[in-house]
Order: sequence, then structure tokens, then C-alpha cells
Amino acid sequence: MYDLVVIGGGPAALAATFYAASKQLDVAMVYEELGGKIGWLQSLAGPDLHAYLPGNELAHLLTIRATTQGGRSIDDCVLSVTVSDSTFNIGTARHGTLQSRTVLVATGATPLQLQVPGVAELVEGSVGYSISTYAHVVRDQSVVVVGGTARALSGAAELATSARQVYLVAPNPVAMNAPLGQALRQHPKAELLDGWEVTGVVGAHEGIDVMVERQGQARTLSVQRVFVALGLIPNSAMVRSLVKTDANGFILVNRFHETSVPGLFAAGDVSSIFGEHVLTAIGDGARAAMTAYDYLLAQRVVGCV
Repeated sequence: MYDLVVIGGGPAALAATFYAASKQLDVAMVYEELGGKIGWLQSLAGPDLHAYLPGNELAHLLTIRATTQGGRSIDDCVLSVTVSDSTFNIGTARHGTLQSRTVLVATGATPLQLQVPGVAELVEGSVGYSISTYAHVVRDQSVVVVGGTARALSGAAELATSARQVYLVAPNPVAMNAPLGQALRQHPKAELLDGWEVTGVVGAHEGIDVMVERQGQARTLSVQRVFVALGLIPNSAMVRSLVKTDANGFILVNRFHETSVPGLFAAGDVSSIFGEHVLTAIGDGARAAMTAYDYLLAQRVVGCV
């Protein structure tokens, strides 16, 4: 039986596994894809990711440390997590059922994709899904933000501090009445396009053209970059029947990364503490592993383990 099973392969999971190993815990990290956010940002940003993503080198170092120590990394898909008599049973696709005293879920969240013609061809250059990662590289550029979520509002406000022009295309502007949305309406560099939808993007000579429509009206926005913030889908399916989540499926945790189930912890973008930055995920993973370690120590003191 393991002391801790970490589910996920991103920065939060890697940091948690590294911390647990440093405490001599019998830990296993079960993942489908190493890198997590690093992995999908790499696919979206191309080979220059290291120039923009703080924490990239640290995440790669953690990857090496976590995967070169025998038996600690398991390439597999976790299908379910159940608990019986304080023992967690982690059902996997190829390695059967793993048993552990504690579990840490750090499976991240998947961004909703912009499904319009032209996006796939530009996704490694001018189209991205993480505003906070690239906000500092848009100085004096024109950009489009697609989405009416709170995350889209926050991203558009951050971009407006350095970009030349920010267009916020909000097909379903659910957050526009928030104070930040009202402030953006007054910002000289921001234009909010409520109810408009992106119908396609085309690579242009010095950027891209974004076609938008609303009730028969059509416009073309000529910009250098497009950021998509339509929302995130938490990868929490394996524990949704076990722990409390919010309406969107993000695992509810307290500031110690404890869930509603004793011995089960969550960190990173799959949890209700959302950070999006790699460095934040690394810190969250380490903190969650510290809490799991304290939980195991308490169990041992009272003779339960």
C-alpha cells in the first residue's frame, strides 16, 4: 500500500511527488501526460515557450527528479477513486487497483476550444489559451480576447495595461456587469463587443484577421494575437462522486488543500483555488503534499497507520 498516490502529471503533481519523496513517503504519481499545463501550452505556443513561461525550467527539473526514481511514476489513466475503511482504492486502466492511505488530485483543467475555421492553423503562433502567460509580450499590439467569463474580463484588463488595443468579443457576456466589466467599458484602449461571435480567423501579412458577426452585422478585426478564454473544464471526473465540487466540477478545498473527504487532497487548476501560473501550481502542489504528510503523521501518532 502506498502512503500517497498523486493523480496527474503537471507542475502541481510533480511538486507534490517530489516533496513526498523528500519525506521518504512511499509515493506514486499516476499520469496520462507528463507536463500538464506545460504540455498543452507547449503545443499552443511552439518552441519559444521557455522564453515566456516562468517556472518552465523548474517544472522540467521536477519532471526529471520525479520520473527517474524507480516505481514512483505510473503512465496510466485513473478511472475511479473510492474509499473503504480509510483506504483509498484508485482504479486504473492498465495497472489494476492501487491502494493508498492518502490521495492528491492534481489533474488540472482543460480550456474550451474556439471551434471556428482557421484557428487550428494559427494555434502555434497567434492564437493562445493562457492570457496571463503571454500578457507581457503584447506591448503596443492589437489583440482579441474571446469570452465573456470572469477570466476573460481579468485577462482583457491585464492586456489593456500594455497592448495598443484590446477587443473583448463576448458571445455570452455573463460577467460584463461586474465592476471590472464596467471599468473596461470606460477604458480608452478597450472595446467590448457584447453578443458578437467569432466566425473565423485568417492569417494576414502582419497578423491575423478575426471575423465577427452579430445579428447580421459583420466586422473584421485586424490584430496580432487572439486569446481564448471561453472557460475551463476541470479534470475531476474520477472523484466527482466522492468529494464536494462547485457547480462546474472544480474540487472544493480549503487553504490547506483539504477536500470534504479526510485523506483526499487537491491542488492546481482542478481545485477551487485557481492560479493558472505554473509557479503557483508548483507551490500549491508542495503545500498539498505537506498537508498530506501532516495527515499521515497524525494517523501514525494515534496508531491508525
